[in-house]
Amino acid sequence: MRFRHYKPWAAAFKLSKTEEGGTQFLSNLFIIPAQPTKLMTRVRDPIHDYIDLSSVKVKLVDTPAYQRLRWIKQLGPTNLVYPGANHTRHEHCMGTSHVVDKMADSAGLSATEKKLASVAGLLHDLGHTAFSHLGDDINGVEDHVIRTTKIISQTEISDILSDEGLDSKAVNEIITGNHQLGPLVSGDLDGDRLDYLVRDAHYTGVSTGVDMGRLIATMEMSNSQLVIKESGLPAVEALLTARSTMYPTVYFHPFVRGAELMLARATNNAISSDKISIDEFTTFTDHKLLSELDKSGGLSRQIIKDFENRNIVKRAVSITKEQAESSGLEKSNKSEYENSIASKLDVSPSEIYVDIPSFSVLPGLKAKIVKKDGEIELARNLSRLVSGLYEAQFDHWRCRVYGPSKIKEDIAKVSKTVLGV
Repeated sequence: MRFRHYKPWAAAFKLSKTEEGGTQFLSNLFIIPAQPTKLMTRVRDPIHDYIDLSSVKVKLVDTPAYQRLRWIKQLGPTNLVYPGANHTRHEHCMGTSHVVDKMADSAGLSATEKKLASVAGLLHDLGHTAFSHLGDDINGVEDHVIRTTKIISQTEISDILSDEGLDSKAVNEIITGNHQLGPLVSGDLDGDRLDYLVRDAHYTGVSTGVDMGRLIATMEMSNSQLVIKESGLPAVEALLTARSTMYPTVYFHPFVRGAELMLARATNNAISSDKISIDEFTTFTDHKLLSELDKSGGLSRQIIKDFENRNIVKRAVSITKEQAESSGLEKSNKSEYENSIASKLDVSPSEIYVDIPSFSVLPGLKAKIVKKDGEIELARNLSRLVSGLYEAQFDHWRCRVYGPSKIKEDIAKVSKTVLGV
């Protein structure tokens, strides 16, 4: 009997023979019975208990493109606020693949469809840059989904998929949402979101009442749509309530956002100064990026030293969605606002940060419910709670101005004048 082992964890496990001649994994924490019928690697996960990796998944995980995810934090610099938030894209992708497996079983998909969707879940985040979503704030960097599809089609991953009878084009289409199986990986209540919401809450210590088991058990596919049975509506309500809590308290925490803006400025400065290229940046891990920015010297080094010492720029002004719309603030004018504020304060524009997030419907609020009579409705049309969350989704949206703490009050006064609020 042969067993495949995930190499980075090989040292943590030993193989021993049982009295019956079988094999079992041993560690100093647990014993996992052997599975004699499958060539499978079993991984211990704090969210899903055990995750089974098939032989093709092991091959994909062992590629350099995937191993890079081991060194990219799932929540970027969020550990500056939540010390436990050190989990990575690597474990999230394994978790996503596991959840997609469960969803596929619940939806009654064929073995081939399940395998294809599960692999797409495993690979869906390959294109993320260092610190995960930092690339969203870097000039000239492609969307991470586009980079993911290129990595899959242009590296050894394509050959591995082909050897297993899997079409890399179909995998990419699932990841981009342009496939009938797309809702499992790139939909409103997909495996990606189910895993990251529960995983992120676990590592930040934020309490949620998500009933993932119930949610998955009530899923089904209908005309290439992933829908939830009416009996699962309470689970949908719980998930969306948890998500509405996570966005202002974790994903858009003002201190974390200040740290992200500093990383973005240091990186954009290094790129514009020809210290690093965009192509190089997209291959960096978190530690590699910090190292290269330090080597770049000048402004980039100065910012990174402050970042590493947790000397993060301070929030001086917070502007609501209504105020921003009334003042006609435009994200495309961000640099102009920063230069104007800096000029009036007689400081360098590099010390002022204006952050104007996009207005977009948050994931999950388009979730669909299949009623007992077979009719499909948006969850918000059947639930006053979901409807309220939909209406309130921009209540926590904020445009913010950041700068050095010593001139925080001055920044606040000038910013309000410049931004017209």
